[in-house]
Amino acid sequence: MEKIESKRLGTQLGALTTARLFLNTGIRVIYPFVPAIARGLGVGTADITRLITMRNATGFFSPLFGPLSERHGRKIVLSGAMFIFGIACLLVVIRPTYWVLGLTLILIGVAKIIYDPAMQAHVGDTVPYGQRGRAIAITEYSWALALLIGAPAVGFAIQKWGWQSPFIWLGFLGLGSIIFLLWAIPKSSQNKDRTRFTFRTSLQFVKQYPVVIYAIIYMTLLTLANEMLFIVFGTWMEDSFQLDLAGLGIAAAVIGVAEITGETIAGWSVDRFGKRPIIIFTGSCCALANFLLPYASGTIWMAMIMLFIVFICFEITIVGGMPLMTELVPNARAVVMSLVAAAGALGRTVGAFLGVLVWDLVGFQMSGLIWALIIGSAVIILFLYIREAN
Repeated sequence: MEKIESKRLGTQLGALTTARLFLNTGIRVIYPFVPAIARGLGVGTADITRLITMRNATGFFSPLFGPLSERHGRKIVLSGAMFIFGIACLLVVIRPTYWVLGLTLILIGVAKIIYDPAMQAHVGDTVPYGQRGRAIAITEYSWALALLIGAPAVGFAIQKWGWQSPFIWLGFLGLGSIIFLLWAIPKSSQNKDRTRFTFRTSLQFVKQYPVVIYAIIYMTLLTLANEMLFIVFGTWMEDSFQLDLAGLGIAAAVIGVAEITGETIAGWSVDRFGKRPIIIFTGSCCALANFLLPYASGTIWMAMIMLFIVFICFEITIVGGMPLMTELVPNARAVVMSLVAAAGALGRTVGAFLGVLVWDLVGFQMSGLIWALIIGSAVIILFLYIREAN
């Protein structure tokens, strides 16, 4: 395994996290502002959630792109992903229409499924397993900061200049991050022991390692439940507490605080106490918190506190699980992580569809029970079947 000194590692993690912050902002901030974007385009909220579902579906193609960084190196693939992201954001600025927004979201989804497995594989290549939890937690700060910083900024921009305005600065920041990546990330050294994968051999690879199949099921269930909650988050806040755009941005930022706290706890704890014990415990707590969430909706403060608990537990579970996933089959990290990414996309896609449907059919209280049961099932699968390679 290639190892690098801590100062150089810090520079690389900084570049990876900064670029991923812009990418994740493009992914995440649309959720709280679905009603505002729908009004700006003159369509219904269901039309916007349909575009989100289409974007999430791009994750199904992650196994197509996972082998790219095994063949061409992490650096060029990471830079290429950010180029796609930057151009995608600028498209909807040039032509702000419903279907161009759909194309933008789909291309952003493609950029993410290229970027994330390559980034996680790079961290797996360069950081020993005993320290990998902290390194991956640092890159995952970009997920929380996308809400903590991105959501209030986007809310302000939409209110002042229109729904398409945030895509201007996201596009230029995304393109600018390529320079940082090219400077910070070294050319990947050739690893003769690394398996050369194509899409076809990736499918054969899954059959050889049952643990990967269980990891796919686990990640699908975990993201399914969380997306079912997140897709109705903005609507719930608007309907229950009459929040305006600024209020929705602040509510999203509270989730961002929970996530960044969870990422910090994950980075501190999983290397010390073990990846599996920590995420089994926090996953169980997340299931319980999802069940209790509908009962804490009496006031905005109660709702915010319970949302904070839900997302801090979920984030520790997700982030703490990433280093575990990188060690399931060490000689094929990018392929494993692309399959895990595809599983996450499957969960988010189905969750985006089912979230609104379940909400409409059974209401908030039963929705919480369903989310809890799904997460509980994921934890059981993890406990029984998912372990690091010997």
